[in-house]
Amino acid sequence: MRTTSRTLRAAAVTAGAALLFAAAAATPAAAAPGRNALPGSQPAWANAKALRSAAPAGDPVDIRVYLPWRNADAAAATALAVSTPGSSSYRKYLTPQAFRQQFAPSQSSVVAVQQFLRGAGFSVVDTPSNNRYVSAEGTVAQAQSAFGVTLGEYSAYGTTLRAPESAVSVPSSLAGIVESVAGLDQGASLIQPTNTTGNGNAPKQNHGAPSVGFRAGQPCSLWYGEKTVSMPNAPAYGTTTKPIAPCGYTPAQVRGLYGLDQVAADGSGQTVAFVGANASPTLVQDVTKYSSLHNLPAPKITQLVAPGVYKHPDTPQQVPGDYYGEETLDAEAIHTTAPGANLLYVASANARQDFDASVNHIVDKHLASILSISYGFAGEAVPQGFVNSLNNTFIEAAATGVGVFVSSGDSGDEVGNFGTPTVDFYADSPFVTAVGGSSASVVPTGTAPALGYGAIDDPASPLNHTGWKRSFEVGWQTGLDPVTPTPTDHISSAPYLLNGTLAGPLPGTFNGGGGGGVSRLFAQPAYQAAAVGSASGRLVPDISALADPNTGLLVGQTQTFSNGTYYDEYRIGGTSVAAPLTAGIAAVANQVAGAPLGFLNPRIYAAYKTGGSAFYDVDQADQFGTGVNAPLPSVLRVNYVDSESAAGGLSYSLRTQESPSQTLHSTKGYDTATGVGTPNGPAFFAGLTQ
Repeated sequence: MRTTSRTLRAAAVTAGAALLFAAAAATPAAAAPGRNALPGSQPAWANAKALRSAAPAGDPVDIRVYLPWRNADAAAATALAVSTPGSSSYRKYLTPQAFRQQFAPSQSSVVAVQQFLRGAGFSVVDTPSNNRYVSAEGTVAQAQSAFGVTLGEYSAYGTTLRAPESAVSVPSSLAGIVESVAGLDQGASLIQPTNTTGNGNAPKQNHGAPSVGFRAGQPCSLWYGEKTVSMPNAPAYGTTTKPIAPCGYTPAQVRGLYGLDQVAADGSGQTVAFVGANASPTLVQDVTKYSSLHNLPAPKITQLVAPGVYKHPDTPQQVPGDYYGEETLDAEAIHTTAPGANLLYVASANARQDFDASVNHIVDKHLASILSISYGFAGEAVPQGFVNSLNNTFIEAAATGVGVFVSSGDSGDEVGNFGTPTVDFYADSPFVTAVGGSSASVVPTGTAPALGYGAIDDPASPLNHTGWKRSFEVGWQTGLDPVTPTPTDHISSAPYLLNGTLAGPLPGTFNGGGGGGVSRLFAQPAYQAAAVGSASGRLVPDISALADPNTGLLVGQTQTFSNGTYYDEYRIGGTSVAAPLTAGIAAVANQVAGAPLGFLNPRIYAAYKTGGSAFYDVDQADQFGTGVNAPLPSVLRVNYVDSESAAGGLSYSLRTQESPSQTLHSTKGYDTATGVGTPNGPAFFAGLTQ
């Protein structure tokens, strides 16, 4: 938790009409006679230079053998037809049963895979009702024999990961039946939640304990610009006075930001699902307390574990508490924008690896009409099994009327990780709504009230009632420039004064931003090209919402502090804030429409093309400028050095909200920083539902 996505440079290919490039990172060796190689099944990081040793023969191997949809092109076409306004099939969603009848792998194919695995010594664990995969458990030795490979231990990304030393193969009798095998390599362990506190010094999580305590440093503002600080020796963007970063926007402030307080609907009658690893034992009590403090109705939360997940003891790579914060954040974000909706959390018992099974279970059982995903890989070089498995599940989701909202990533253009701009998987799938990030100024609609910090958790205070609006939004691409502390600083009370200087030239170092750019993996879908013009690949994101941790969402959670374990609140950001906020807004749209709207992208781009006011055009370029000499928005952020209190010391930094040093910039109209923009109150719902 509290970290942005790690990098992953494994190789990946996918199949179907949406594929742009089908190239494996490693040239697959020719399969032995009587066997068929699976292209792209050896990760790029599994190279001779990184090989450290052979994988122990007795180590456990948990796999999912994926089968392709029958008539995959027709499945993708159906998904688009039922989602596209003007189509004769628009909103005539297939039931899961009808989808299975038309596209699910045949039972005979499943039996062939099961028999193959059992014959190789594997124990078959589960096959879902849509026959998407056969999951099984075995050993390294059994996997090597079954799939014609040697499994090695590789040094990659600061850890040791298992992977095949050559292309995976299956018997020729399974050619066309087996699409990919997930779990032979451990690249999935690099999946991370896309959230960040922006603090940069998160303490180490104790295994199995509640999340490590974190609080926003004070002073902080109760709304954007409520407090300011004089910085006479650190001029920036044309001024020496800077707003102090907000403490974290309350649900009422976020609802005002997106005009939800002007809409009667609250998501009632809708179910929003979200997924993650493990399950916080305090989720319900945390969200219930958060709701009571911030004038929200009591939450309606269900938690379950998908059938067939691998139930093994936790390992050092699986720290349950790391994921409690993500689960809590998702629930509170959805509850903020759709307080009347039902919340469903589907957990993976085994961190990361079972993520695909959880998503498939929600979609195939149609447990919700909206699914929020706040996890992803960095970049598009992803294990083939995950590309195929998730993208095909997203096709079923669209075809059956489930809207999927995916965070676009927290590493901006990814140049810092890969040396070249790239988008992230899963957000690049053309069958999901990729949600990017914004940095927002929320202010009172009327006279500013005089309030103290205690008002934050007072359900009767103006901070927890209507009366808030957007002042502006820019793209989230943080530049961080530390401010040197001095003995003459005065930060304990107003007027606030910092006499230090900036550590370096503006805008400072990159400190996280919403993912975006052009996919090299997926072709640009027609619904996007028709609205924004042609591109060399699928453009990301589609839409955006609040994500900047310096203007982030206030969340509450049971945490472990130096003086005990208890509920407290902190400010957080990342596109894993933006995705569930948007998923909740989609639940409101479903209620307004009177029926599920399903996969929203064709509807989003159709509304954008009309040129109406459905979206707030996030446009720093025209509103503020583009260079370091322009009056770019920035805030002074105060951090507790020990993440808990001022007793451990304070640190200061200037945070440029949309750094001009990135390749992603918000401009007029569609851009790869924020997509079509952010939801714009009642006009947004009118644009989607008319």
